[in-house]
Amino acid sequence: MTNMDTKKHEQRLPNSQATRPSKSSHHLKLVQYRPPGGEPHACAAIWRNGEYVRLASPLLRSRNGLRDPKAYVRLFPDSLASLDTFEETMSWLDAACYAATDPHEVEAACQEHPEWQLSCIRYDGGDAALLGLGELIRAAERGALPPKPLVRDCLLELVKQILKHDTTLVDAKIDATLDQEDDVATLEIGLDRVVRVTLLPDVGPNDVDRQAMLAHHQMMLGRNGWEQCLLVIPSLEIHEPMFMTPRVVVAAMDSAQIWSSLVRMAQR
Repeated sequence: MTNMDTKKHEQRLPNSQATRPSKSSHHLKLVQYRPPGGEPHACAAIWRNGEYVRLASPLLRSRNGLRDPKAYVRLFPDSLASLDTFEETMSWLDAACYAATDPHEVEAACQEHPEWQLSCIRYDGGDAALLGLGELIRAAERGALPPKPLVRDCLLELVKQILKHDTTLVDAKIDATLDQEDDVATLEIGLDRVVRVTLLPDVGPNDVDRQAMLAHHQMMLGRNGWEQCLLVIPSLEIHEPMFMTPRVVVAAMDSAQIWSSLVRMAQR
């Protein structure tokens, strides 16, 4: 599980509402989040560490400023559209932990601000607590991919984030092709450059070369200027994209690889 340790001031302002922490406050608490129109699930864990409250959640992963939506959709498969709302909620939770000296203060803050749809439960080893902790652990498993439709949604979300963050791609036009079996999006870059983003979740490492050549021949038949294809293959275990032909790039389901691939393809 990825930790996001909250930062603390070395000196605190006096808090008239703060009480001396009880021994029971050392116990772990799970924080539940209810997305709009969805069911609540544990999204984070908090605990007291000395005078500080620590926060950990596998749903807070980001790389190079891009958030990873896969862990979120594992817990909330019908709520990817509310990812921005969740991010704002977790920023508020982080601030609440930052200001607290005890998890009970965070629990009270959640009760005082129901608009954030957060609630705390003490981890006591009971069935509900074990279920919530188990959900967090499963969400943190990097090798566990959501079903194909959700992986498509995650890939599209990553591409949209990349277009917003990179100055060389910010003017690109994106057309989501969710009605296609493998194609996820088509990007128009400049006047005559098209990049097709394709997801191949069922392709193994031994079939990469063949898929790349098939994609290359298909791009050669394109009539929309210089067409290229980014093949995203989640099963690949590679550290950087593979530039198979002048028109085809292969990447794993990794935000950094997808980002660098799109930038390189925009410059070719």
